[in-house]
Amino acid sequence: VMTPFSDLNLRRAPIPPKLAAIVSPYEPISDNTCTGIAEEVAELTAILGPDIDAPDDGSDPSLSQRAGEGAADLALDQVASAVTGFIPYRSVLREASGASAHERRIREVYDRGAQRRAYLKGIGASKGCAPPAAPDPRAGIVVDAPPIEFRRDG
Repeated sequence: VMTPFSDLNLRRAPIPPKLAAIVSPYEPISDNTCTGIAEEVAELTAILGPDIDAPDDGSDPSLSQRAGEGAADLALDQVASAVTGFIPYRSVLREASGASAHERRIREVYDRGAQRRAYLKGIGASKGCAPPAAPDPRAGIVVDAPPIEFRRDG
C-alpha cells in the first residue's frame, strides 16, 4: 500500500545520525578502553539489531514457527511484487524521484555500521575485553590467547 509513496520518495526511512557520522569503519576509537568500546558497540547494536555472535536467549521462534512466518512473508512478497509490477516505468520513476539513491544510501550506512561494530569487537578482543566489547564466547567464537614464546638467553 505504501509502495507508491516510497517510489515517489514521499516516504523515506530516516538515516540514523550515528550511522551517517561513520565515514570509515576503521576511524580512530575516541575512547580506546574496554568500557568505551563496549558503549560504542551497544549504541550500534541498538540501531543495527543483534550481532551474529549474540547468544540465543531462547526467544527465537521454533523452526515450525519460522517456516510458517517465512511462507507468509513469501506470499506477501509475491503480492507486493505483483502490485509493483503493474506500475509502468517503476525503476525510472524511482531513479527520477531519488528513492533508489536514498535506498542505496541507507544500505551503505547500515553496512558501514555493521563493519564498524565488527572492527570494534576485533579491537576489544585483542585487548582482552569482555562482551559486548568483544565477541561473545557463548556463541562459539573463541578468542585464543596469543602463544607464549620461551626464549633462552645466550
